[in-house]
Amino acid sequence: MSLIGTLNLAGNALAVQQAALQTTSNNISNAGNANYTRQVANLSPAPDQQLQPGVSIGTGVDLTSISRQIDEALQSRINSATSDSSSASTASNYLGQVQSTLNALSDGSTLSSELSTFFNGWSSLANSPTDDGARQVVVQNGVALASYIQTLGSQLTALQSTVNTTVANQASSADALATDIAKLNGQIVTSQGGAAGTANDLLDERDADVLQLSQFMNVQTVTQPDGSMNVYVGSEPLVTGTTSNGVAVSQQSVNGQVQNVVVFKSSNSNIQITSGSIAGLTGTENEISNVVGQLNSITGNLIFQVNKLTSSGQGTTGVTSVTATNAVTNTAAALSDSSNTGLKFTPTTGSFVVHLTNTSTGLTTSTLVHIDQNGTGTDTTLDSLTAQLNGIANISASDKNGTLTINTSGSNEQLTFSDDTSGTLAALGINTFFTGNDSTNIAVNSTVQNNLSLVTAAQNGESADNQTALAISTLGDTAQTGLSGQSINQAYEGMVNDVATKTATATSDATSTAQVVSTLQAQRQNLSGVSLDEETVNLLTEQRAYQSAARVITTVNTMMDDLMNLIP
Repeated sequence: MSLIGTLNLAGNALAVQQAALQTTSNNISNAGNANYTRQVANLSPAPDQQLQPGVSIGTGVDLTSISRQIDEALQSRINSATSDSSSASTASNYLGQVQSTLNALSDGSTLSSELSTFFNGWSSLANSPTDDGARQVVVQNGVALASYIQTLGSQLTALQSTVNTTVANQASSADALATDIAKLNGQIVTSQGGAAGTANDLLDERDADVLQLSQFMNVQTVTQPDGSMNVYVGSEPLVTGTTSNGVAVSQQSVNGQVQNVVVFKSSNSNIQITSGSIAGLTGTENEISNVVGQLNSITGNLIFQVNKLTSSGQGTTGVTSVTATNAVTNTAAALSDSSNTGLKFTPTTGSFVVHLTNTSTGLTTSTLVHIDQNGTGTDTTLDSLTAQLNGIANISASDKNGTLTINTSGSNEQLTFSDDTSGTLAALGINTFFTGNDSTNIAVNSTVQNNLSLVTAAQNGESADNQTALAISTLGDTAQTGLSGQSINQAYEGMVNDVATKTATATSDATSTAQVVSTLQAQRQNLSGVSLDEETVNLLTEQRAYQSAARVITTVNTMMDDLMNLIP
């Protein structure tokens, strides 16, 4: 080899070591960058030069590539574990909020304690059925209970709205990430085209986007021969080459309730998201819907069962006029046909008794009103019920605009009711304690609030009777058909315990999945992370190699000067 060849060899060594130094410097610069993958300058001996048969000599070093130190299988496991962890932590967070809401509102009370106070008030009234003070307490407790239930329902609904808004926001973020991944695919293919090199920084950026996307939803990736990456959610493609199918939110009816459903923008078809924070949110939204449904069921049963007892009971005085609180949409439809009547509570076949008392003479007349709901074509309608009531002496009834009103013939005639086995009075809202039908509208009947004598403690018409108050006081522990045989207290406790169990499970899952992510990230750090100690050693090695190559050039230069000096 000539001196010129040696000079070229050393010059090439300078360039290669300079590239290696730059790679090491780049690693050191990104030591704190979590999305950076350590790069390595891969060197290999340059092809030998044959001097003569059987004799070859080395020609220095070549820079083969600058590669990323990454395990694609490990990265895929990290993405999957990140989705699981994000789903569990999201569910744990929001289910914890549901549990906190059920356990106590701002004043520290719970629905269980409010129910207990309400039923205890009726128990006190049963002990003193003629005491207006006890009646006042019953009304106050009822108002407090109704207010608590409405507040509880509104807080759960507000949390549900927050979850839906968060789903929409995260879907928008996922859409932006999918678009960015598609864009990066194009840039990577262009950069790496013709084997021009590896677009390491772009690959890191794409991996970071995929990892962030996996926080929102379960994704799988398939790298293509041209360097692009296809991204799938389940078996459906989200990103194919430079095309993103997009992520959006569509409002759909799920189990009778409108919910935000995540769909592909391109086809409006549902995205099968099984993990990630969006899965955690939608799962929590379903759970909140279930809780709201259970709360409405408990509230509805409370309203109807209390009203069934009070509508058949008597206060200390009767009334000369009473108007239903629940209107009927179609007065010609059977009262049990809720789809046509609009009634939230369904009457059944039975009867009730109307009592008319003349306050001057003390004479009471009682009339049995039959209710037929057998589906035989002769079912009782609001119109036919009105006609029956009008057939009772000294009583007039009307169902104007679907609202039943019953009047006596004069101020000395007082009206009371008893023995309603059909639930018609409660369904229509006649002589009832509560109005409304669920947690959104439960309230104490304003007529009762304004006239304590209408609080019904009696069942047999005697002012000292306490049978109605006593029956209501035990209602919390009485099995209800509408609650699958559970009592109101049992149904509430079951709802709370179910939420608590699911919250505990989600919290446990959040802890365990976070540990899995931490373990996998540690493995990635060992392979792909930057160790400043290791880079320092590499830096010194490359520096020495660079200096040695420079010394070779200096030495060759000196030798060439000596040769030139030999020429006369």
